[in-house]
Amino acid sequence: MSYIINAYAIVQFSTAAITLALIYRVWKRRHIRGGKTLLLLFIAVLWWAMCTGFEAAAVDQSVKVLWSKISYIGAFFSPPLFLFFSLIYTNRQYSLTNLKIALVFLIPLAMIGLAFSNELHGLIWSGFETGPAGTNSLIYQHGYFYWVGMIYIFALVAFASFTLFVHSVKSQVLYQRQNRIILLASIFPIVSAVLYVSGLNPFPGLDITPVSFAFTAAALLTGISRQRFLDVIPISHEFLIDQFDDAVMVIDEGLRIIDLNQAAERMIIGEREKVIGKPGGDVIRFWDQLLQNFDPSHQLRFEIEQSQPEKKYFQTTISPLKNNQSQFMGWTLVIADITRRKAAEIALQDVNAKLENQLQEIRSLQEKIQEQAIRDAMTGAFNRGYLDETLERELARAKRNRYPLSVMMIDIDFFKKINDSYGHKAGDLVIKTVGKMLMNNSRACDCVCRFGGDEFVVVMPEMGEADAVIRAEKWRTLLKSKHMIFRNNTIAPTISIGIATYPNSEKSSRSIVDAADRALYAAKDSGRDCVRVFNS
Repeated sequence: MSYIINAYAIVQFSTAAITLALIYRVWKRRHIRGGKTLLLLFIAVLWWAMCTGFEAAAVDQSVKVLWSKISYIGAFFSPPLFLFFSLIYTNRQYSLTNLKIALVFLIPLAMIGLAFSNELHGLIWSGFETGPAGTNSLIYQHGYFYWVGMIYIFALVAFASFTLFVHSVKSQVLYQRQNRIILLASIFPIVSAVLYVSGLNPFPGLDITPVSFAFTAAALLTGISRQRFLDVIPISHEFLIDQFDDAVMVIDEGLRIIDLNQAAERMIIGEREKVIGKPGGDVIRFWDQLLQNFDPSHQLRFEIEQSQPEKKYFQTTISPLKNNQSQFMGWTLVIADITRRKAAEIALQDVNAKLENQLQEIRSLQEKIQEQAIRDAMTGAFNRGYLDETLERELARAKRNRYPLSVMMIDIDFFKKINDSYGHKAGDLVIKTVGKMLMNNSRACDCVCRFGGDEFVVVMPEMGEADAVIRAEKWRTLLKSKHMIFRNNTIAPTISIGIATYPNSEKSSRSIVDAADRALYAAKDSGRDCVRVFNS
C-alpha cells in the first residue's frame, strides 16, 4: 500500500488531532450531564477523521475504498450518538430504552454491512471517478441504499437539533447562551452533509462531514463547559493574561512596554522587571518589522520573520487601546509563534511543487507517447493509422461544407535501385529527405503521411484539382533540384505523383486513395518524374 500526504489528508488528520485533544478535555469532564455520550461521539469522530485521512492519502483505488468502508463505522455511529447526547443533555434519557437504542443502530449497522459487501451489489457505491488533478482524491458515485442512509442520518441530526432548540427556548436565561452555542453546533454536520451529497462541495473528493462534526464536538464542549462560568469570574486579570500561550504586551503612545505576560517573557523579551518602561526597540529583536504597523485607528494583523538567533515565524496583531471616553492610550500587541505551522505550510508547498513538476512530466510524457502513436518514427510524418482517421474526418467535412479535397499519392522513382546501389542507409536518407520536403512545403491544415515503404500520401482540404497539380509540380521540381551526397556518391531522386480530387473523383475515403494510387501508376507508366490526375 502506498500513501501520499496531500492537502486533503492533512485536513482530515488535523481534524483527528483536534478531536483527540477534545477527547482529553471531555474525559476530565465526563461526569457532567451527557459527558460519557459526548466522549463516545468524539471517539467516533476521531475514528471517522483518521480513516478519511488515510483514504485521502492512499494512492490505490482499492485501498481508498477499503478505508472508506472502515470509516463508515465512525460515520454512521456519530449521528446516533449525537441524538443520544441531545436526549441526555435535555433530561429526556428516560426515553432511551435498550430496545430503542438497538433500533436506532439498526440502519447504521446495515449501512456498514452493505459498505463492506459493496462489491457484491453496488447498493452503497455504484462507481468511482478520479477527483481533480493534483488532489489524489476519489469521487464516489452513490447507490440507492446510500440515500436511505443519508435520509436516516439527516432525520437523526434534525431530531437532535430540534430537541436542543426546544430546550434552548425553555431554559433559564443564565443557560440560554450556552444552549444556543450547542444548538449552533448541530448545524455544522447538516450543512456539510448537504454540500457533500448535493455536489456543491467546494473541495471535490474531500469528505468535509467529519471536519464539521469536529467543529460540532468543540462547540458542544464549549457550551457545556460554560456552566462553570460564574466560578471563574474571580480569577485576577494578571492570572488570566498569564494563561495565554501567545505573547501579550501593552505598548504606550511613546512605544514603551508597560505590561506583558509570561509567554512574552519566554518568547521574545526576557524578565518582566527588566523591560517594563523600556522602548520596544531596545528589547524586541524584530522591532523594525513592528514599527511601521502601529496605527492608532485600525487593528493590523500580519506575519513577521525572525532570523536570529534561530529562524522563527510569528503571527502578530496590533490593536489600538482606548479608554471609556474613546481616548487613544496605546496598543495591545499579541504575538503567536507559528513556526511549526509555517514549516508545515512550506513543506506542503514544496510537496505541491514537486507534485506539480511530476504531473507536468507525466503530461509531457503522455503527449510524447500520444505523438509517437500517430507519427512515423523515421520521417516524423503522420502514420497510416492517423491517415485513415484524418481522411475520413476531412472528407466528411468537405461533403458537409461543399468544398473540394485533394489527395496525392507520392512514390520515389527507382527506389529499389537506390537501395541496391548505395545501401539501405542511403534509401533511408532519401525517404527522410522526401518526407521533410513535403512537410516543410505544406500548409498547416495539410496532412502528410507515410503510407508505407517509399510512398507518401498528402491530404489537402479545400484544395481543388488545378491548385493540387500546381502544388505537386512544385514539389516534384523542388526535389529534382536537391542532390544528396552519400559516401561521396551523388543521389538525385525524383518522384511520381498521382492526384484524386473530391468531388471530381470517388466519394469515399478508401476509394479516393485508390483513385490517387491509379493516377500514380499512370504517372509511372508515363515514364515517371511526372504528375497525373485521376480521370473517372
